[in-house]
Amino acid sequence: MGKENIILQQSEWIIMEKLWEEHPRTIMQLYHALKENPGWTKSTVNTLLGRMVDKGIIYYEQGTKAKQYYPNVNRDDAALAETESLIERVYQGSVSMMMNTLVKKKAFSKEEIRSLYDILKGLEDKND
Repeated sequence: MGKENIILQQSEWIIMEKLWEEHPRTIMQLYHALKENPGWTKSTVNTLLGRMVDKGIIYYEQGTKAKQYYPNVNRDDAALAETESLIERVYQGSVSMMMNTLVKKKAFSKEEIRSLYDILKGLEDKND
């Protein structure tokens, strides 16, 4: 699946988190993991899995007793696509505008600031 096509709905993120934690999983395993929080029925889980298979986000293999579901995209690719979409929609594609907003509205810890410096320094070194 192309990385640019990985925009997950909130309900899809919930299922993907379970599949990224452990796979394969059957519908019953997913149902038991999701029945308390967010409180989905087996029918809801089944419907979502079918839609996600159709979208190519997940796939299944037929097991001896039940379908075994696997993620078809990795978490980093999904997170990157989601982040790029957010930056494009909300900040007109400007990472610096996003960072400026975060800096103005959030008190960063010294550890977070050091981490950001390290990330930027690594990027600067890579571009030299």
